[in-house]
Amino acid sequence: MNENQSWNEESSAIFLAYADLFVPAREEQFASLISLLPARQDESFTVVELAAGAGVLAEAILERFPFCRYLALEPSQAMQGQMRQRLARFADRLEIRPFQMEELAWRATLPTPLRCVVSSLCVHHLTDEEKATLFKDLFSLLSPGGALLLADIVRPLTPLVAQHYAQEYDEIVRQQSLLQYGDESGFQRFCDERWNYFRYEYEDPASTDKPSLLSDQLRWLSEAGFTAVDCFWLRAGHAVFGGYKA
Repeated sequence: MNENQSWNEESSAIFLAYADLFVPAREEQFASLISLLPARQDESFTVVELAAGAGVLAEAILERFPFCRYLALEPSQAMQGQMRQRLARFADRLEIRPFQMEELAWRATLPTPLRCVVSSLCVHHLTDEEKATLFKDLFSLLSPGGALLLADIVRPLTPLVAQHYAQEYDEIVRQQSLLQYGDESGFQRFCDERWNYFRYEYEDPASTDKPSLLSDQLRWLSEAGFTAVDCFWLRAGHAVFGGYKA
């Protein structure tokens, strides 16, 4: 995002317009996450998504699992509006609620039994301590056999790794721009918006993004009680990771 810009409705509007371009291999990320959901297609179960955005991941899960119920939590009114339109055909299995990720009250209102909690590009807005607390809270709410699965950016171990992620991220978006627009105009917009965290915000203490080391997050998941904790997909500093409740 632009320098010193926190996430707001303007950010949401930009993301709505360019998410398929600005997120590296978004379809591949979501396919990996969905393949890890601990459920059969013919099962009835409940999924909660944190910061569901325009409902792209929700749509894919609701299509894949025709008997699941879905609670989509989303703070942005613009995103909620887009999600309602996109997911109108799933209205009988979908509930959309506003929430603020850093607050605690919403956690006590989640449905039970709860099979899965998923999230994409949301948890990195929390501090290290807040992430560890979130993992513990969600573990206590999940049913046995459930899972917490996240797709998010992760903090590089060193400046050299950050440089690698930045270059890889740029190149992926450049290629996605060529595929989607036939030219590099989308990549230029990506650069103009300074969207590449690893290039523009990695060493900025004022950044509102707070990604944590992947190794730390896997440890916090294990300490919360999750098993089979792992990173299942990683490209350009974007990872799909999580764990299961035995």
